[in-house]
Amino acid sequence: MMRISKTGLLSNSVQWPSPRGYSLVELMIVIFVLGLVVAVAYPKIRTGGDLKSVSRQLIATIQHAYSTAESEKTAYRLHYDLTYGEYWVSEAPGVDERDESRDAEPERPRRLPEGIKFQEIETLHHGVTATGRTFTHFYPIGRVEPTVIRLQDEEYETLSLTINPLTARVTIDALN
Repeated sequence: MMRISKTGLLSNSVQWPSPRGYSLVELMIVIFVLGLVVAVAYPKIRTGGDLKSVSRQLIATIQHAYSTAESEKTAYRLHYDLTYGEYWVSEAPGVDERDESRDAEPERPRRLPEGIKFQEIETLHHGVTATGRTFTHFYPIGRVEPTVIRLQDEEYETLSLTINPLTARVTIDALN
């Protein structure tokens, strides 16, 4: 008499081995492969961010501030706090474009991920700034203050973001 299993016919003459578990060699191979996968994937998913994703977020903020200033016919500023690694957009006071004291403080500034920092920011009005605060001015006529933003990670890799004053288009250069 033949028995039927889910995979086909079973005959009485075929002896199937009883399940014994896995050998030590098989377990070691699986652990090695998992370790290799973690070693390759960990740098991509660590707690800090990578320069490319941070630069994309910053470029999106620049494009938003530029289009908002142009469409609302109001001056805006993109502020950078190099000490705390934060940035935010605020409406600029109309009196003196260099006076930062009357700018609104941010409700929720964006913070750079751990391991990423502003190395320095170069603007037309403030020159090169490596500590403290500075800003990029967005004019209501569709122009922006020429700015170079240098971001640096823990491995000292640097990306330079250059804002075009006429179009607010951002070019990225990798500096090592």
